[in-house]
Amino acid sequence: MIGKEGPRPNHNTASAAPWLRALRALSLTARLVISLFLGTMIGVAGGALFPALTHIAAPLICSGKLETVSSPYSYKPGQYGVTRELFCVGDDGSRQPMTARGLFFSSLIYAVALFALWPLLMLSFRYLLSRGARRVGSYAEDRLRGFVSQETTTPTWARPIKGIRIETVRQPAPADTIEDRLRELARLRDIGAITPEDYETRKREMLSEL
Repeated sequence: MIGKEGPRPNHNTASAAPWLRALRALSLTARLVISLFLGTMIGVAGGALFPALTHIAAPLICSGKLETVSSPYSYKPGQYGVTRELFCVGDDGSRQPMTARGLFFSSLIYAVALFALWPLLMLSFRYLLSRGARRVGSYAEDRLRGFVSQETTTPTWARPIKGIRIETVRQPAPADTIEDRLRELARLRDIGAITPEDYETRKREMLSEL
């Protein structure tokens, strides 16, 4: 009697599973570290510039009103800075310093928000990146087409017309008339360049040509 064999385990899937788990754990760790870093930057650096960013932690650290006190100071001649401190003001007017707690909890809140919204942020980032890449590619293609194509760079009026040859023809200067020649001959006689006899002889020759 021949028994039926069961399905054989897929060794490729079994060997790939640890790698997939390690890759997912690495991705999750990187996501957590980046979220904590960005949350700290928003809570600390951003809170120093815009104190309202730290007030997000008010429900967690203060039962009354969270107040920011800014104190200017000068650490070098001509250079000034500002220190900011957080105080929890109670209903009875008491003030308790909450600067460290405010920075810590506000940074933690922003880090948790970034960690939760990470997929949406990555989707928006990829969309913007692909859109920018398309714009750069389109611009480069247009520029390349403009350099390669003769029609896009040469104006219509400057394009040569096939089958038509344009030549420049110089017209000869008009010949001197008999009156001009006689006038020039008289001028030469008056300045003494020729004798009166030569003038009369040349004048008869010119008149005989008529």
